Amino acid sequence: MVMRSPRGRSSVVGFMDETIKLADQHRQRLLSWAWSGLETTVAQGAVQALGLGAGVLIIRFLSPREYAFYTIATAGLGMMSVLTDGGIGSSVLALGGAVWQDKVRFGVVIASGISLRRQFSRFALALGIPLMVVLLRRQGATWTESVLVALSVVPVFQATVTGHLLEAVPRLHQTLRSLQLLQMAGGAGRLVLVAAVVPLWPLATLANLVAAIPQWYMNRRLRIVADSRVDWRGPGTAEVAGRMMSQVRRTLPGAIYYAFSGQLSVWLISLFGRSESVAAVGALGRPAIIFTVLGIAFNALAVPRFARIPAGQHHHVRARYFQSQLAFVLVCALLLALLAALAGPVLSVLGPHYTGLQHELVLMGLAGSIATGAGAAYSLGAARGIVAPAAVVIPLSILLQISLIAGLPLSSVSGVLWVAILSALGQWLVYLAYFEWHYRDGAASCT
Repeated sequence: MVMRSPRGRSSVVGFMDETIKLADQHRQRLLSWAWSGLETTVAQGAVQALGLGAGVLIIRFLSPREYAFYTIATAGLGMMSVLTDGGIGSSVLALGGAVWQDKVRFGVVIASGISLRRQFSRFALALGIPLMVVLLRRQGATWTESVLVALSVVPVFQATVTGHLLEAVPRLHQTLRSLQLLQMAGGAGRLVLVAAVVPLWPLATLANLVAAIPQWYMNRRLRIVADSRVDWRGPGTAEVAGRMMSQVRRTLPGAIYYAFSGQLSVWLISLFGRSESVAAVGALGRPAIIFTVLGIAFNALAVPRFARIPAGQHHHVRARYFQSQLAFVLVCALLLALLAALAGPVLSVLGPHYTGLQHELVLMGLAGSIATGAGAAYSLGAARGIVAPAAVVIPLSILLQISLIAGLPLSSVSGVLWVAILSALGQWLVYLAYFEWHYRDGAASCT
């Protein structure tokens, strides 16, 4: 019989204790992430539920004609917001992820980003307002109606120029509860204002204007939150702005393209369809907001953690990227099945103008899930400074969209939705392929 020495037994016991300790730490970390993910998703669900409530009130009280105007205006607002960002938000996350514990250096990053966004906002307004006026005129709005509806989105647009960047502070510090409570307060305020104003004056212009008041309140509170963590009120620096612009130059062409393609369904149906079809596309987008909830929760929780992974952990970064994408696909599939099962009751909530659109509702959900997945893939890569070249993404996407536009009926709601679905799927696959190529190429160069 072989006898173990006391020293050998102590080594085995020490090894087992260390293994158990590491396993326990890993379990605690997973539980912490799961709880944070659940808490964030529930909070964002509450925020979006408030937004959905306000949106349903607008749908039910506005006539299809007025809601078509409202849909065009909100699409224009989304386009201008993307143009104003141009990749600045992801640059702030990428640069801030390295200095988020330093109040002064992080503050310089925020200040530089705000300065750039203000410059970009002028270009976005100069492009977005005339485009909205043209589309509104095409849908039968008078010149006065067109100008008023287009200008009604300017107050809320101006409020988001600073506010979206200040959100980077609680996100990188992972103090999300204060941000979520603030977003819920803003959503509740908008719901109350919509309920008080829109039933009395069911006009697209007023429905847009009431959204600005809660947004300005949120901005004021965000400044207080940011002041406690970051010295951001000083001027930015040319060095940091230059580093941002180096990434913005790579992302801006894609942002310009996405600003238009992100609202492709609205643009196409506004050009080729009737106002009832425009209103249907806008109304069906409200239930698909469940995918927006998922995307917001992902950007609030997963992207900042991904940005904070220390440099040099090549395999860990790659594994985390594709694990996140797989989890995203599974959750999207579950939500899409739920939306399809409840299509009838959901449409009844939207009102009598939109019943019978079960097939189109499922298509809208599919389009929303794929677009959100593509956005998640892009956001993760951009948080590490990995952005697919616009010279590759844009020509491929435009070629695909031209083929789809040529082959699908653009006067129908389902036709424009299939254009959106297949276009977003192509972008998603390109982002995944580029990230994989980037890390495979990096691994090969290190061997």
